[in-house]
Amino acid sequence: MRRNGFTLVELMVGLVIVAIVLMLAAPHYAAFMDNSRVRNATESFANGMRQAQLAAVRRNEPVKFMLTSSGWEIRDAANNGLLDAEPVHELSAAKPPAVVTEPAGAVEVTFTGLGRALAKNPPNDTNPIVRTKVSPTGAGTRSLGVAISVPGGNVRVCDPSPKFTYAGSTDPIACPYPW
Repeated sequence: MRRNGFTLVELMVGLVIVAIVLMLAAPHYAAFMDNSRVRNATESFANGMRQAQLAAVRRNEPVKFMLTSSGWEIRDAANNGLLDAEPVHELSAAKPPAVVTEPAGAVEVTFTGLGRALAKNPPNDTNPIVRTKVSPTGAGTRSLGVAISVPGGNVRVCDPSPKFTYAGSTDPIACPYPW
């Protein structure tokens, strides 16, 4: 006579195999999640800069893209009115990626009505963001950057690692040298 089901030994062996597979996969999953947070934040910053550029062209007047403690904002340069915002770090509140700008301490870039980035942010002539580097704070391994050509206004996502970014590099994913 045949019985349906599993014996206790078979069930325990199955659980041990599942536990071993989960233990092996956990570090890779953590790195995957950190890299996803970096990619999401980087893409959000780049898209926000492009939105600010388009808003400036659409309105035919200067518009500012500003980094904030929780994400980014797009503001009217004339009266500082809020046009759009996105809380990037709330999307990855567990381990938000580290964000570093160049020049150090720069938090905004102003686009003209023609979509070009200004070399100095009005009204106090501060230096604009030229590059933004987003790095993982956990197990992730890959940093990404957003580079803005000033005064041109071209916004692109790039890889700041030395593998791609070096003097004379022609790789399309490389950030402008020196990082």
